Amino acid sequence: MLTPQFLKQLDPFYIRSKHSFRGKLRGERRSLNRGTGMEFADHRVYEPGDDLRYVDWNIYARLGRLFIKLHHTDEDLPLVLLLDSSRSMEFGTPTKLTCAKQVAAALGYIALAHADSVAVYTCAERLSLRLPPISGKSQFSRLTRAITAIAADGHTRLTACLKQLPMYQRHRGVVVILSDFLDPNSYTTGFKLLSGHGFSLTAIHMVSPEEIDPQTYLENAATGNDWLMEDAETGETKAITINTEILTQYQTQQQAFCDNLQHFCTDQGIGYVQLKTDTPIETFVLEELHRTGLIQRNR
Repeated sequence: MLTPQFLKQLDPFYIRSKHSFRGKLRGERRSLNRGTGMEFADHRVYEPGDDLRYVDWNIYARLGRLFIKLHHTDEDLPLVLLLDSSRSMEFGTPTKLTCAKQVAAALGYIALAHADSVAVYTCAERLSLRLPPISGKSQFSRLTRAITAIAADGHTRLTACLKQLPMYQRHRGVVVILSDFLDPNSYTTGFKLLSGHGFSLTAIHMVSPEEIDPQTYLENAATGNDWLMEDAETGETKAITINTEILTQYQTQQQAFCDNLQHFCTDQGIGYVQLKTDTPIETFVLEELHRTGLIQRNR
């Protein structure tokens, strides 16, 4: 799925989060929890049963009261990869789903290499857990097997799936949604619900060149202006006549859809980046995702 050379290029990067989260496993990030790490965080009053090794005897000498020293603990950052597996993701060459899988694998590798946990879900008509949280670089092959096995099927019900995620994912963290966001019921409610539950969201918008400019695709496919168009997910057909005016209207609406998604994400504090499927994955991850701040290079 990813070349060894590309994986080596990913080694200096880590997943960046604007917020701190309570992790589940030991990792490399400062946690919201207080424990027995190396860096001092705060004091609290001694309670019977506390370990006397963590009593601050200097304060006791001054005040005659017992206080426990608290330290920052290092935990993992939970990363959730949510791939749209509806039939519309099978469009394009390469398909949107193929590119989404490669990006998900790259992000998963970065997280695993830095002791963060990774979980994989798919969403179409319902939310499906494809890989429970794993941690450690040795688990990368398990991650790629789970991602490779994902196949496109069903309709897009993105909002319904996003509403279900907090019931599956008890530990809040970073959620990366890889989708074309072609949900007739919109995506706004689901995004707002996840944000309200404390997740940090990034939307990776998968778009094929044929969707942006269908003129070349149509000319290469057949001649003539009369077409029978079939919905990839519902199978519904519609006879239309394609001409310059219709193509212009389509491109205007398609651009408006992309702009509205980007503006919504910006207004809601959600990360947004668009991936055109003819863009090399290496370029997208190392340049675009780095530029947008989802991944950061170690100094």
